[in-house]
Amino acid sequence: MISLTLCVVLGYNVVFGKGKILHFGQEAQSIIGAFALWVCVVQFQQSFFVSLVVALLSLGGISLLLAWLSLRLEPDGLGVMSIALHLAVLAVVLNWQSVTRGALGIPKIPRGILPTSIGGYAIVCLCVLAVWVFLLYRLQKGAFGRELVALSEHHWHAQSLGINRTKVHIIAFLIAGGGSLLTSILFPPYQALLSPSDYHFPKMIFFAMCVIAGGPGNLWGVVLSTTCLVTLREGLRFTGLPPHITGPVQLMAFGLILFIAVWLRRDSIFPHERKV
Repeated sequence: MISLTLCVVLGYNVVFGKGKILHFGQEAQSIIGAFALWVCVVQFQQSFFVSLVVALLSLGGISLLLAWLSLRLEPDGLGVMSIALHLAVLAVVLNWQSVTRGALGIPKIPRGILPTSIGGYAIVCLCVLAVWVFLLYRLQKGAFGRELVALSEHHWHAQSLGINRTKVHIIAFLIAGGGSLLTSILFPPYQALLSPSDYHFPKMIFFAMCVIAGGPGNLWGVVLSTTCLVTLREGLRFTGLPPHITGPVQLMAFGLILFIAVWLRRDSIFPHERKV
């Protein structure tokens, strides 16, 4: 679960953390990627590779849309619009019952070549995460990472130095979409079910909390914070508390963590624009 969560959180960290782009539509990308892939495989009986191409094209489309919105809207407008986009995509999934089966979700997701044992599955997820972390580390330490940071500090000055804001934003949102795709490939087969209930807005808040708690843009900090928060979330299931108590305890614990993280990191989350 840590590996699966980190794939999408680290992609989101590139946009929201490193780029300081006020974007809350990561789950919209996840919904598009997951349902485009598994609807083709299960409902339309297409091969995995054909379905993967459909998912890549769908994710590319919504990533380009989000990048375009980030260039056209003010930060607060983008934040509201990305939430609206997430809710709109979720509404389509819930109501297009002939294709997505609505709230029932899509059962019998095949594992294909993935291991059937939990231990083997965990090893595969860990290996995928290791490759993903390596790629993101190289990207963020290279020219792309420096350009993204420069744009987050003062985009007018960065553009005057020759940095192409459109190109950088498109790459950032495509990276975020790549993280969503990895989780979309691995998580539904683990459950053998693709359910819309896994993509509600509280999940988006959890992703934002992982980034904020670990330090926006800090790759290793986000890895550590996500590991701790997922461990806390999953660990509460085994405390023996009744279900009607476990939920409120989770909400209170995560709400307190988010409040403290935002308070301590308010200067890095909402940085003052550099004066030129």
